[in-house]
Amino acid sequence: MNLRRTALFVAYGGGHISMVLPVMNRLKFLLPDLQCVLLAVTTGYAKAVAAGVTPIGYKDLLHLADTQEVEHWGRKLYTGISSPDVSKAESIAYLGINYLDLIAQHGETGAAAIYAQHGRYGFKPLHLMRRLLDEIRPHVVVTTNSPRSERAALEVAIERGIPNVGMVDLFAQDEDSYIDQVSKPDWTCVIAQSVKQRLVERGFADESVVVTGNPAFDGLFSPTNRVQACNFVEHLGWQSLSPILWAGQVEPLQGAMTQSGGGLKLAIEVETALRDLICSQENLALIIRYHPSHWHAFPRFPDRHRVHFSVPSSEPIHPIILSTKAVVVQNSTVGLEAAVAGIPVVSLEYSPSVQASFSLACLGVARPCNSIQALPGILHSMLADGAAMPGQFASDGHATERVAKIVQNALS
Repeated sequence: MNLRRTALFVAYGGGHISMVLPVMNRLKFLLPDLQCVLLAVTTGYAKAVAAGVTPIGYKDLLHLADTQEVEHWGRKLYTGISSPDVSKAESIAYLGINYLDLIAQHGETGAAAIYAQHGRYGFKPLHLMRRLLDEIRPHVVVTTNSPRSERAALEVAIERGIPNVGMVDLFAQDEDSYIDQVSKPDWTCVIAQSVKQRLVERGFADESVVVTGNPAFDGLFSPTNRVQACNFVEHLGWQSLSPILWAGQVEPLQGAMTQSGGGLKLAIEVETALRDLICSQENLALIIRYHPSHWHAFPRFPDRHRVHFSVPSSEPIHPIILSTKAVVVQNSTVGLEAAVAGIPVVSLEYSPSVQASFSLACLGVARPCNSIQALPGILHSMLADGAAMPGQFASDGHATERVAKIVQNALS
């Protein structure tokens, strides 16, 4: 019989897997006998492997479902439009397992209606997570605030009385379904007192919400990452230049994955404007960095002097951020990270995702830009004064330690 204690972590890609990996690493130091199991979803799998972790993915969970039905539904739903960082086998397993779970919860007609309206955003694989927790028998479950797989794992842990910890990456705004869950997690880790207050107002117990900071931000204080940033600039020959980072994303609009649709249009317009700016000012350089889940969907323009296209799976984000003098975002986490690192940030207030979700400018960590025409002037002003605005979300590089201690206490 295996008497080792086990912690189950669940996270997908982007900034979410970056929250989990350092906590796992720290726990291995604090609790050498702890067995950490990581379910790394979609693009999170490749990032975990790159970090030296051996995760499990949905393709490793086929034994927990009807393999033949998973294959049927997975292939039926697979469109071929997927991140190059996610294998076809993983995509089929993910789609098939989740869709079968939808059928189990809502019947075939209900599942079809939910998928037609929400696509994969309608997934919440509760049945799968019950079977997975039966198999792993974890002593604690740790997830981020992302919906779908993470939310299902957290809800099942709560349902079964397994100690559990949730980590909220950003601001717990109204569109974040984490704040409205009926059954509250045992502990929730947040980045600031204002975020804690929002959760308490939504019914979370005051003592259950802990201001820890975001472990994904700790790397901004790493001497190794600062050296890598210097090496990056030197490799490109940009020592005398002021690099600008454009950290763009797909807008959540109909037709988002087509260039003619609204989803890519804004980001392409911004990239074009910034490329023009670089051409006109020889003291500037540009780094183009799109979201890890969607970077492959954007057209790759011809390489140009003083312009670098950053592929997320090949280049860690923190050395990139630390190499820049200014950052432009819609409302990417990269913007908050840059502000925490002391780098000025521009928030594109006319972006539909900003208007529908949250604004870094309204939160006091970025300067607002209300039109593409205004962007060059704002950047010129920012580069001249170099002032960042981390505000209430300032970090000290020790969030990982604080979160790891909470997980350790949950195991006590």
